[in-house]
Amino acid sequence: MKKKIITVFSVFVLVFALLWFSDILPAQAAKIAAKSYMKEQLYGEHYKIEYSEYSPAHDSYFVYFSGGPNPEGKIGTTRHIGVYYRYFPFFVWYDSMYPG
Repeated sequence: MKKKIITVFSVFVLVFALLWFSDILPAQAAKIAAKSYMKEQLYGEHYKIEYSEYSPAHDSYFVYFSGGPNPEGKIGTTRHIGVYYRYFPFFVWYDSMYPG
């Protein structure tokens, strides 16, 4: 029984590590971090996630949103949210609406 538990745990850890280092789970974590950031922003609830991609030049993920209004009220604008780091993407460092 104890061997079976250790085997199941080892397989679980191996699968988790493979998903994490194949950039499947970090991409999803970047989307979640960017979406929670957008919920806090003005008109952020109107934007929808289009896709996310890893940028090796910045060592971070960029999550692309579309469909929301900008501060002037124009509908259909896009926003890019940069989320640091590659393997722990939880820190939002860039917003294309407020680049400064």
